[in-house]
Formats: sequence, C-alpha cells, structure tokens
Amino acid sequence: MKGLFLYGLKCRPWIWDGMKSDLADCDIEYVEYPEDVTKRCVSVSELSTWVEERYLSNGQAYDFVLGHSMGGLIALQLSALDGARFKKTIFVDYFLNSPEPFYQNLMMEANVATMGNRVFKMLSEEDAKYTAELKKSLKEDSDDMGLLARIANQVFGIYGDRGNRDRSVLLRNLNLDAQQLGKLDISFIPDSCHLPMLENPHKLAQRILSILQQG
Repeated sequence: MKGLFLYGLKCRPWIWDGMKSDLADCDIEYVEYPEDVTKRCVSVSELSTWVEERYLSNGQAYDFVLGHSMGGLIALQLSALDGARFKKTIFVDYFLNSPEPFYQNLMMEANVATMGNRVFKMLSEEDAKYTAELKKSLKEDSDDMGLLARIANQVFGIYGDRGNRDRSVLLRNLNLDAQQLGKLDISFIPDSCHLPMLENPHKLAQRILSILQQG
C-alpha cells in the first residue's frame, strides 16, 4: 500500500516516528512543507496546491492519503480534485465543524508530563513559519460538506477519545450533521487527544492498517 502522510499546522514529520515500525510494510511518503513555501502561502488551499504539484502532478498514484489536523484538510482538498488518485482518504483529529469544548485538549494530562516539553517546543518554533493568513484560513477555507460531496472514495475520520469510551458522547461533541455522518467512517483512539500519533501510536497504526485492509 502506497500512502501520503501530511502533518498539521506547526508540526514536524517526527510526529509520525512512533508508528513507522508498525507501518513498515506500507510504502509511505512523509511530506515535509518547506519553510519558503509555508512563509508565502496565505491559505491552506495554496499549500494544498503545492502538495499537488510536488507529489501528484507527475501521475503518481497513491492507495491512500492521511492528514493530521490541517493536513486532514489538505487530504480532503486533494481527494476532491478531478482525477484524484486515492482509494481511501483518512484524517486524524481534523474537525469538519467547530466541535464542543470537550475536544479542545491537546494531550492527555499524563502525557503532558512526559512529552509536553518537546511538543510545546515544536509548536513554538514552527509557529513563525506560517503566515497569519494561512492560520486564519484554516478556519475559513474548508467548505467541508462541499469537499465531502466531491470525494468519490471512502473517507475515514479518526479522533482521540480524550479518555472517554462512550461513542455517543464522542460523536455528539463533534457537531457533525447527518450528511457528514453518512459519508464518514469514524473511529476513536483510546487515551489520546489531538496527537494520537504521539500519545498512542500503536493503536493509531493498528487502526490505519485495519482501514487499509478493508475492501
């Protein structure tokens, strides 16, 4: 399985490191956004265009695309393109609508104690590499139902469960409408928040593999 991985705003490719051994049998291209690109992009759509030109314009086909947070929006935008070459689209903790405050935590409290310093340092150092306009567009650039309607392949959403195992509570707090719920296959990673690839990488990798194995 050949895949394209897209990280979120103010992150770095190392966020995927904890899953690489579990995903070793997949042929994954881990995208890195160059600083000279992010410093000139004024919208997520513009960054999506860069990814398209860099990774898709040569006719390269991927079995799946996966994006975290902002990368999830990029994954959706790429999948909605005419002639998009993905069989599956997966986003991780990207919110189609504004969720309830339940989803606001970045990490579980116990994980802040063990990995918070490295994560907060990354977020602080990467912040200046993105324009204010791009950050603003992350909330305004998403026309999510329009995107979903234009995507022919399967779309999967994965979220951290914030330590809550009640699926009805988790779904309700996402504030998704009936159309969105009908289009998406949604699952939750236990004991993680916005960064399940760091907080519970093995479970996230297992979920990704189970998605890839579906017909």
